[in-house]
Parts: sequence; structure tokens; C-alpha cells
Amino acid sequence: MSLAAPATPASRAASLRIAAGAPEPGQQHWSRGVALAREGRLDAAAAALERAVRLAPRNALYWLNLGSVRRRQRRVDEALRCARYGFELDPRNILACHLWAELLRSQNRHAQALQVLQSLHAEVARDEQHLLLEGTLQMALGAWQAAAATFLALLARTPAHIEAYQQLGFALANLLRHADASECFRTVSLLEPQLGSAIYSAHYSAWACDWAAVAADEPRLAQAMLCLGEGGGAPGFSPFCLLSLNDDAAMHRQAAAVAARHLAREARSGQFDGAWVAPDPGPDGYPAVLASARCLIGFVSADFRSHATSMLLVRTLERLDRSRFELTLYSHGRNDDSPLRRRLQAAVDHFVECGEMSVAEQARRIRDDGVAILVDLSGYTASSRLSVFALRPAPVQVLWLAYPSTTGSDFIDYVIGDPVLTPLAHADDFSEKIAQLPLCYEPTDELREHPEASTRAAAGLPEGAFVYACFNQSYKITEPVFARWCRILHAVPGSVLWLLVPQQQIQNALRAQAAARGIASGRVVFAPFVAPTEHLARLPLADLFLDTFPYGAHTTCSDALWMGLPVLTQIGRSFSARVAASLLHAVGLPDLVVADEQDYERLAILLANDEVAMRDIRVHLSDPLSLPLFDNARFTANLETLFAQLFDRWSRGLPPAAIESHRNGAH
Repeated sequence: MSLAAPATPASRAASLRIAAGAPEPGQQHWSRGVALAREGRLDAAAAALERAVRLAPRNALYWLNLGSVRRRQRRVDEALRCARYGFELDPRNILACHLWAELLRSQNRHAQALQVLQSLHAEVARDEQHLLLEGTLQMALGAWQAAAATFLALLARTPAHIEAYQQLGFALANLLRHADASECFRTVSLLEPQLGSAIYSAHYSAWACDWAAVAADEPRLAQAMLCLGEGGGAPGFSPFCLLSLNDDAAMHRQAAAVAARHLAREARSGQFDGAWVAPDPGPDGYPAVLASARCLIGFVSADFRSHATSMLLVRTLERLDRSRFELTLYSHGRNDDSPLRRRLQAAVDHFVECGEMSVAEQARRIRDDGVAILVDLSGYTASSRLSVFALRPAPVQVLWLAYPSTTGSDFIDYVIGDPVLTPLAHADDFSEKIAQLPLCYEPTDELREHPEASTRAAAGLPEGAFVYACFNQSYKITEPVFARWCRILHAVPGSVLWLLVPQQQIQNALRAQAAARGIASGRVVFAPFVAPTEHLARLPLADLFLDTFPYGAHTTCSDALWMGLPVLTQIGRSFSARVAASLLHAVGLPDLVVADEQDYERLAILLANDEVAMRDIRVHLSDPLSLPLFDNARFTANLETLFAQLFDRWSRGLPPAAIESHRNGAH
């Protein structure tokens, strides 16, 4: 925020008085404060400007400059007060408006910030900064259509505005206009190749199943990765986008490291506002942790609601031994007031709403609470707050469950996995130390619904056909995977492929791809999104779930196995290509895990023609509570042991180290 401001009624009146030989009260202190601020002498500048506003409390310009200095001092509450006073005194002052809105935004008070922006006097022209800020706030509030319109208005004014193109791309993606989103990022990659936006354009082309566009983006993607390796990388770049594009775990770590460095630099330099001094990483740096009789564990997520992560997690939270562990959920997501959210709240000792906390405030709250082990449940997925972890509010910081890769950071100590998912031989793929659970990294809930199967007629499936299904999102369906599915359909006459692709445009693209491979359109059936109970009830209608590669099924695989639907998967190198393999080992079906494309096709065809084998697999899955994967009591006991090991190492002053487990070593 500049320390100068356009003329306002108060400042114009002051100018007239000065010209007439009658200086504005406080004008001398204001001038001195501005000069001191320019020199970086913020304490002295603030003192001078405080004197100016005391002498002229109705001068909007003085309040604006004082607010700017207070912001630079990271005294956010005082900066907010000054910005508000300045804007209330002069509703035409666009700089005061922006300062107040930006400060509110830094506190995640997005609705209030948008209201401030929209209260700017109607006669004041909205500049580029105003439109960009307005659109960004609309994005934060989930108003995707309004945000898209705002960014389009900005681009009409400034056609090569990089950030407007990026934000428009995200808005369009949230409106499920993936091909259009891809075009936005492709434009950015052409304008600024070093920003890495080709990764986004390829990702959203993959969502649209526009594989020709994905292939066309490959040279730009390679150039983007080269730039990343040389220290480039754009703000907001997400390594998540790479996980479905290849099985290169080393590349995934490289991209994650770029994102982590940028994120940590912003957090630690105070870009999120609010002063923070990281404690000493040794045991003495967190005295509140050792003062508690129980080990305090905090979980950070935006998804403590009707969401896959919470569905997996809730039973384990209910079971964790309260004589040993005290649990807090730090929620910065929306409250959907669902039964699952209420169950989560009842399952833990404390539920802290962090939605309107800044990153620094949330970190401070976590440290003041005395959290010993802080668990991130998001990684680089939507609405993540990894920035909190970059400030080191807890002595032991852990990645678990929702993000299937490494953070590439220096502030997450451990990633929780298991011997199949994260073998210690893959340690170089992770910046974190691998902490293995003995059976499977993924919890389950034996109390969840297990509805009766619906009917094929209701789902639009042929009664006598062998039904191959995949309920993964469309961005995981790569061209090689779809080609192998078509070869399987050719080899199994009358079989059909059942996909979860509700968008008509993507359905049309896949039908065209099937037709190009000689598959009649009627053999590819599309399923809509439905309520969780209805989804579970339709899963047994399929005969075999065909997993995608390299980004395979995770919760979707767990759902299928819970409902007795066998899953065939190809295991890869990267975390995201190994989850289904871990789950299949945990239900005693390792033979459904294959190493390559040829074995995948061979087994998919073999099973369709072997009624006895299919019946045996179905019988094996018919009582899910008898399978180790769905033994939550056993899982929770193993997790308690692991948490105790992590805390014990820290409390003895030992650095993080790999923790190996063995499947036969459960409990």
C-alpha cells in the first residue's frame, strides 16, 4: 500500500488552507511520518502519524497512512481500525477501501471484505486492483460465476493480465468448464512460460478428457518443470496437478519442493499478517506440550463435514484412547451442519473454528493450546492451510490421509503410510520421514451404512452383461488407460464400461474416443453423482472395478471393497499409484494387484470368463467386518502406538527418523 493517496475532500480542504497560509492541523507530523515510513523507520513513523490523527481526526489521508504503517508493523487490529476510519471519512477513497478489504481478507473475513469493496462510492472508477481483489474474494466465497464475470471484465480492460487469466481459469474449473479453464492457463503459459501454468492447462485438459490437448501441453510442461528445477514457480502453483499426469515420484517431489519454498517464504515473511516467531525446535521450545498429562494431537482441515476424509476418519477419532490422547480439530472450512460434522464434534475434546483466523493467528492458537502432534489432512488439495505448518506451531508435524504424495517441505516431519504404500526403499521420494502403520494407512468406519444393492434396471445397466466399472474422477482417466479398457471390451463380447462422468461434454468426448476404437456407444454407460447411500447401493451392480493409472482409486476403492465389489489395480512407484494396492492387500486380495498394463488386461479378461473365480472373490468380500481393512479397533490401536513413537522420539530430543513396520507386527 502506497503512503500517498489521491485527493480527498479533507485533503483538498487542507491544501486550500495551506495555500492560504493556514496549515492543516497535524500536517507537519503527517509529512514527517510519511518520510520516516519511506525510510523504513516504522515505529517513529507510527508515532508521528498518531500525533497527526489526534490533531486532525477527520482527515482520511492521515488515517490511511497510519493504517499502512500499522500493516507493515503487522499490527493488524490497529491497521483495520485506521483503514475503517479513513474509509468511513471518505467513501470515495479507493486506497482506503482497498487497505481495509485487504486487511479483512488477511483475516479470512472474505464476506466483510467484499462488502467493503462494494461500498465504494458508485462514482469512483474501479481500477484493475479493485476488480482483481473483488474477483478473488468472490472466489473465496464460492461465487464462481460472479468471479468469472469480474475477471472477464478485468481482462477486457487489460487483455494480458496474468493473474486475471489464472483466477478465471480456477473459476471456470469450479464451474466444471474444464476445457475453458485449460485454455486460460495455456494462455498464461504462452505469455509467461516460467510460471509453470502448463501444469494447470494439462491438468484441466485431463479433466475434460481432451487427450490431444494434454499431449500438446507436454513440451510446455517439460519447460515448466525445467523452470521449476531452476528455482522458478508461480504463487499458488499446486503439485497436485502432476499426480495424474505421470508416475514420476521424483518429479512430484521436485514440484512439491518449489511449492513448499514459496509457501514457507510467504508465511515466514509475514505475508499473511500477524507477527510470529517460531519456537526452538527442541523439546524446551514447546514447554506447554510437556506440561500436559496427555499427548495433545491436533488435526487441521477444511473438510470436517460430509467429505470423504471425514467419513474415513471419524470412527478412529471416536476410538482413540482419551486417557493417553487429547484431540482437537482445527477447522477452517464451511459448516454444513451435517450429521457427520456433529459426530466429528462429539468425537473430540475440542473443536476450534479457524475460518476467520489468519494463518499466524491459527498457528498461535495451536501453539498456545500445547499441541504436541499436529496432523495435516489436506496437503496441496483445495482449501489447504499448509502455511500454518510452515510457521512450526507444534513440535511434531505430520502429513496423513488426504494428500497422496510428499509436501516437499522442511516443516512436515513425517508422512504416515504402510509397507505397501510407502516402502522404506522409496524414502527418497519424500521430504518427510516415512512412518509406517503395519497394515494400511487408511482408516475405515465399521458403523457406516451397508445398504442393500439397488437394481441394474434402475442404473441403466444390461442385466446379463459383465459390467466393468470405474468411479474415479475423469482427470484420472488417461488415454492409455481408456485404450486398455477398450481392448478389454473387445475381448469380452457384450461387456460394458460404467463410468462416473456426469458432464455431457466429457461424456461426448469419451464416446468419441470409444467409437474411434471400435466400441459402440451403448457399451459405455455413464453414472450421475448421487447421495452417498445411493452410491454405495449401486456399487454391487458392477462385476469388476477397473482402477486408473497412475492416479488410482483411494476412498473410491475402499467404498467398492466395503460393498463387495472387487478392484483390479496396477501398482506404480508414486504414492497415488499405490493406494488401491495397499487396500487390496489389507482385504487379502493381493492377486488383484498387477505390475504392468499387460497383466492388467490379461486378468481383467480372465476374470470376466471365470465365474468360479469371481464367485470366490465375492464370497471373500461378502463379510467386510471380517476383513482386516475394516477392523477399526485394530487400526486405531496401531495408530495410537505410532503417535506414541513419534512423540517419544521428540521428547527424548531425537530428530525425526523413519519408523518401519511389518504386516505381521500389528498391534
